[in-house]
Amino acid sequence: MVRIFVPDVPEFSPLVEAARANTACRVKPHAASYLAIECAGPVEFHRKEMGLKPAIWYGLFTGGIEGVIEQFDRDVVRIVPLTASA
Repeated sequence: MVRIFVPDVPEFSPLVEAARANTACRVKPHAASYLAIECAGPVEFHRKEMGLKPAIWYGLFTGGIEGVIEQFDRDVVRIVPLTASA
């Protein structure tokens, strides 16, 4: 399982909507003012497809993650479960 903890603010809504559109993911409330994106396995997001500015893109994981960032460049992030990377 991959978990991404995201502040529940408009700046991060493109990531939340992309996760909701992915059938392998679900979005649920987390701690105060945060959402948890949970994905059954590896998940990949594309900055340009979501329309995120670089400043938001590079701050996506300030809320924390459970998993391993396998790829994180200017346009693609791929996160895998801890066990998948070992």
